[in-house]
Amino acid sequence: MVRVFYVFFISLGLIFTVSGCSENKNDMDLTVFITPLCIAPSLQNGYGSEINQLAQPDDVELLPDGSMIVSDVNNNRIQYFSPSGEFLRSITASDLGLDEGQIIPTGLTKDDEGFIYITLEGVGRVARFKPDLTLDQYIGRPITVSADEYYQPKNDGGLIKPQGIIAAANGDLYVIDMAKNIFQEREKRNFGFRKFKKVIKGNVVSYVYDDDFNRTQEITKVMRKSEGMAISEDQTTLYIAEEKPISKQFGNVNKMRYIAAFDLESGRFQDRLLGVTIENDSITGGYFNDSVEGLSVFGKYLIAVDEKAGKIYFFDIDSGECRAFLGERAYFYCDDNSNCIIDGINYNEQAIMAGVAMPHLKNDWRKNELASPDGLSAIVLVDGSSRMAVVDQWNSRVVVYDLGLVLQGIE
Repeated sequence: MVRVFYVFFISLGLIFTVSGCSENKNDMDLTVFITPLCIAPSLQNGYGSEINQLAQPDDVELLPDGSMIVSDVNNNRIQYFSPSGEFLRSITASDLGLDEGQIIPTGLTKDDEGFIYITLEGVGRVARFKPDLTLDQYIGRPITVSADEYYQPKNDGGLIKPQGIIAAANGDLYVIDMAKNIFQEREKRNFGFRKFKKVIKGNVVSYVYDDDFNRTQEITKVMRKSEGMAISEDQTTLYIAEEKPISKQFGNVNKMRYIAAFDLESGRFQDRLLGVTIENDSITGGYFNDSVEGLSVFGKYLIAVDEKAGKIYFFDIDSGECRAFLGERAYFYCDDNSNCIIDGINYNEQAIMAGVAMPHLKNDWRKNELASPDGLSAIVLVDGSSRMAVVDQWNSRVVVYDLGLVLQGIE
């Protein structure tokens, strides 16, 4: 049962609402009842650089026909797959006319007109693509500055290492800029945040840094490290996932991860957290023990991925109540810092990258066994059906679901 608490947020002097509940055995587990439709690449060959391989994919964006775009980070390319997961096309640095070898594509999003936006972390830009995947323009410009200089007028619109991105229905863009060696803790912002407003003059579309949003937004005061974002269907609320909190945030001694709500227009904190519980003015429990990554809003649900737990959670977006979860942490996988040996093989990330460990051969996608799930996309297709795609990062694949079937299981 959902519980709602009212406590003081000392840093901003606000009263906020926290909604959610601690994970319990009564939460609806859909894992054994739901079988995915397919994976991409459909002819999977594990971690690598071949056309039917991915190397640390980060994000996925479903298109109205069911095809999907994937940011293939360690291969430094963008992959395009059919609705059934067949390889269709690659987009590389040379295709984009960039001399720099490491474009490092990360975040993906699209607007209501079908334009697609991809953060290029390696070159400090956002690439805007037409619906046919031809390059339209670049947004933002690369800069190398300190955190103190980041918000100075001369650096307006500059990007260091853009990662998270979300597009509003009107084409405005919200970008999370993450550079670990620049945005330090202490009293400085822990990451950069940019909003670019879409401007149309005649037939020319351009993007202008929104300085008014910068002056009012509280995102970088409330959040420490974030990437996943989603926008409510009524285009009023921006949801952002807190990936690595610290104990002073909301009295969060156990560093539980959460999702915070902000006003889309101003960036002001809406005094609401999802996925955690509060006791004695402190966060004491919740759903995300390790890392909340991809977010998506679909109908009345906020869908969130717990990377380390290998789960996909479905929250009622109004009440904050968790309705169900799907997936389980893959047995044949260890995180980057662990040292577990299974049948003589260490299934950590270094071994996967070296080709020594091949978890995709051991972890069954049909059973929803997920190894470090990350990006998430949900959409209604042109035929009226709905789909959900989840990046299964260290199994080197994207898992695709019939979202209508999943939601039937909840309702």
